[in-house]
Amino acid sequence: MLKISFSKSSQKILRSPPPKHKHQCALKIQALRLNPLPQDSKLLKGTSFFRCDMGEYRIVYQHNTEILIIILIDKRNDDRIYRRLSRLN
Repeated sequence: MLKISFSKSSQKILRSPPPKHKHQCALKIQALRLNPLPQDSKLLKGTSFFRCDMGEYRIVYQHNTEILIIILIDKRNDDRIYRRLSRLN
């Protein structure tokens, strides 16, 4: 099982959603710990980041053999999350 590391921006986003969405995010992150490449994950072009969808939210992450790094969690509005991701790089 992988260890989890959250970026500052992903920690901030996790404080804002309603409890139901927080719970869904937590379940998806726990599932990613066990299987960091589920069937619904996709590699983002030109990066080493993966993304997966969970309800109304999208999780952008990367992983190696020991750690799962949650880069961003945001609403599934593609333009917004990818703009935020480009600002982080």
